[in-house]
Amino acid sequence: MKGQMIESISVLKELLGRVPVVEDIQIADESEHGFTVILQERGSGSFEIHVTCLKRAVPSSVKEVVSQSNGQLYCIIMAPYISDASAKICETYGVGYCDLSGNCLIQMDSIYISNKGNPNRYPVENHAKTIFKSSAKTTSLILRELMKDVSKRWKIKELAEKVGCSIGMVSRVKTYLCEQSWAVMDSSGLHITDAESLMKEWSRAYEIPEAISCYTIESIPRFEEKCYAAYRNNGVSLCLTGFSGGVRYAPVVRYTKAHVWVDRKDITDFLNLTECKKVDSGANVTVYIADSDEVFVDCREINQSRVASPVQVYLDCMQLKGRGEEMAEAVFSKEICK
Repeated sequence: MKGQMIESISVLKELLGRVPVVEDIQIADESEHGFTVILQERGSGSFEIHVTCLKRAVPSSVKEVVSQSNGQLYCIIMAPYISDASAKICETYGVGYCDLSGNCLIQMDSIYISNKGNPNRYPVENHAKTIFKSSAKTTSLILRELMKDVSKRWKIKELAEKVGCSIGMVSRVKTYLCEQSWAVMDSSGLHITDAESLMKEWSRAYEIPEAISCYTIESIPRFEEKCYAAYRNNGVSLCLTGFSGGVRYAPVVRYTKAHVWVDRKDITDFLNLTECKKVDSGANVTVYIADSDEVFVDCREINQSRVASPVQVYLDCMQLKGRGEEMAEAVFSKEICK
């Protein structure tokens, strides 16, 4: 932390030193958590800025800092990198920020400095990619269980037993969700508090699955009927998703292309039973290949159709061009955050 403190002081002094009205900069009250900047303006008096240094400026830590600011001194939060989410919290509370990656927003009576969009120069393990990546099957199951009912309170042990994983794994997911201010852990248990931000971040980290482009001569409704028959009569493991799944929850768009998840072991049977052909162009069916069972968690049977969970439909719709995001948001509003 000492090295970061030295660099933080250097960066902030250099940044403030560019401002024409600033005549002198002094540093005082250094501690392991921050320092005070005393600015002398030309033709004016001096004033103080309180600076808090964080090792990781996760939203929960930033919220804790801004909640403690008394409003008497202008405050700046510094860290190796400040994400858009943390920056937004600072802006909301009128607190400045400056990171060692080149992003900042400092606005006082006579000073305004803004620079945004610089990448993280101090990357550590990308927890979002770790939590949300497709190979993280257990964390995916934990998230899906939490998102089935965002109002439910979960004890860590209870959630671990429900998913069939270790308490340590649930605790790691809990820590990350709480750090991002997407969930809260209190005496009643763990519960989601910002489902929208969680789902949007999950969709950004979501890895588009392997898929087969196909064509059916049937109408899309008739093709979807054949999908259900293949599942019901022949045991093909599948579920509708994308627009095909979304309209079963929230019929807000018209569509001309079907989307369906099919277990890899059943692909050949599925293509034969639905008389769907692989094509290089002109596809009106996208078949996503499932190599594990979590995409089938919380499937629903709706009007003679087997449909992926609202969470899975949301994730898949967010990857679609056109009106996919509109469909995803409708499913979210109606089924996830209801």
